[in-house]
Amino acid sequence: MRDKDLYAQILGITSPWQVTDVELALSEGTVTVHVGRDAQIALCCPTCAQPSPGYDSRPRRWRHLDTCQYNTIVVADVPRVKCAQHGVVTTAVLWAEPGSGFTALFEALVIDWLKEASVAA
Repeated sequence: MRDKDLYAQILGITSPWQVTDVELALSEGTVTVHVGRDAQIALCCPTCAQPSPGYDSRPRRWRHLDTCQYNTIVVADVPRVKCAQHGVVTTAVLWAEPGSGFTALFEALVIDWLKEASVAA
């Protein structure tokens, strides 16, 4: 299995998104997973799900669970759309909640840790 396919499976990335590159920086202790969106698939407003024209895109980064001992970062240019009803809004991504700097799997792990930790600890 190729590294791109492996990270697509791990992160649950499906169309219209795809893993475009995986970079290992040994000296920095990081794995960077680059995710891109298929430009052929129409954009929709994340609020009303109506097809909407693209407005622009913003580079985003999310902290993911470690890959072995390496910090894993997901990077993507996330499109914004201009919805007739909601104005300019950022489209949703499969691996994270809106506005979060962490993947959903990372957040779930931290929540599990917090449930196990006592206040006194």
